[in-house]
Amino acid sequence: AYSIVSGDPMDQFTIRASSGEILTSRALDRETVNLYRLLVNATDNSQPRPLYSQTEVLLTILDYNDHVPLYSPEFYSIELNETYSGTYLVQLNCTDGDEINTENTQLSYRIVSGNASVFRVNSTGAVSLTAAGSLDYEQDTLHRLSVECSDAGNPRLSSNAVTLVTVLPINEHTPSFAQPVYNFTISESSAVGFIITTLSAADNDLGADGSIKYAIESGNNPLTFFLDSVTGALGLRRTLDRTQDSEFRLIVSAADGGGLIGRTIININISDVNNNDPVCNRQTFSFQTSENITARVEVGRLSCSDADTGVSGRLQYSITVGNTGGRFSIDASDGRLFVTGPVSRSVQAVYSLLVDVSDQGSPARSISVTVLVEVQAVNRFAPVFLGAPYTANVLENATIGTTVSQINASDADSEEFGRVSYSIVSGNGDNVFLIDRLSGAIVLATTLDYESN
Repeated sequence: AYSIVSGDPMDQFTIRASSGEILTSRALDRETVNLYRLLVNATDNSQPRPLYSQTEVLLTILDYNDHVPLYSPEFYSIELNETYSGTYLVQLNCTDGDEINTENTQLSYRIVSGNASVFRVNSTGAVSLTAAGSLDYEQDTLHRLSVECSDAGNPRLSSNAVTLVTVLPINEHTPSFAQPVYNFTISESSAVGFIITTLSAADNDLGADGSIKYAIESGNNPLTFFLDSVTGALGLRRTLDRTQDSEFRLIVSAADGGGLIGRTIININISDVNNNDPVCNRQTFSFQTSENITARVEVGRLSCSDADTGVSGRLQYSITVGNTGGRFSIDASDGRLFVTGPVSRSVQAVYSLLVDVSDQGSPARSISVTVLVEVQAVNRFAPVFLGAPYTANVLENATIGTTVSQINASDADSEEFGRVSYSIVSGNGDNVFLIDRLSGAIVLATTLDYESN
């Protein structure tokens, strides 16, 4: 017969005297008691003095997710100028009354509504601007974010808090050109009045603060170029002579009505006729890259040249065909080829890219070359046993060479990295068993003696 001797002062459990089955007799609360040590007697029916034995039973009470994560407070409000240069905005406070250091109190946060492209929330509940996010009064004056705090229990419980971000207006936008430096090449035979380009600067402020006027601040000596203050059209004022001036460097300003000024550099090269195509040292380039790439990595460089001088001999590179998914990029100025993200040999073993190599003459001349990038396999996955754990019985009179068990494992890698070999690493001190390294079959290597082992 079985009986509980000690360890249950509140009579939370009963034991069936005949079977030894332990049952709960009252509701349990892990937050009050999470571990019981029961001392159990097993008594026989011998007479006149029954004999007994004792054992200790450890009962660990598992937590049940019965507390909803709660915010305190449930509403947050902040005001920021649209020129706010920081990232951190507000710290949300959420707690869970379940057992600490368990899935039931493992909290996570996510923005469930609002402008998630501007804001983010981290694992501790800190709300901040994303790396690409910014506040702009002209676009949005108020952001209303609903942030969910949830635990990892089963069932999953959650609650929401509201964060209001009010954007305050300020004249913060300086006129901005699309590029900090513009490079142009014109022929010395260009006619007076020829329009080289029409500059455009952007100012996102409203009203007079967004009205722009253009001017050449320096570099226009003698008066070679004109710039329309309203339209931004930059043109030729006089005839050119390359023997006197082969290049010009203009500083051009864009001023808004609020007094803010943006600037750009205009490099104008005066060129002869462009009469040489770019030349590469091969028509097809072959490079290799690994499929475990997680960041932008250089895989090779195209070696090309141009016999022309000045801008007519200055090359630029671009991928025109084969860059499916944008897996590759090329440095436009020096021909270095980069892989920009993960590639998989099992998806595509070789990428064939067509690269345009052009000079910056006027008109430009170009050629195309083929670039082959082979993706090399990487051993990313460990073998996985199928059907583990394994158990087997063998008779002590079994003959040497008897197959005791068949072990099977698979590997998700491809080619040689997916081939599995087997070995016994422990538990076979007397070398009783052998395993076939290729098939995984475990066989008897010596005779057995049940009385010895």
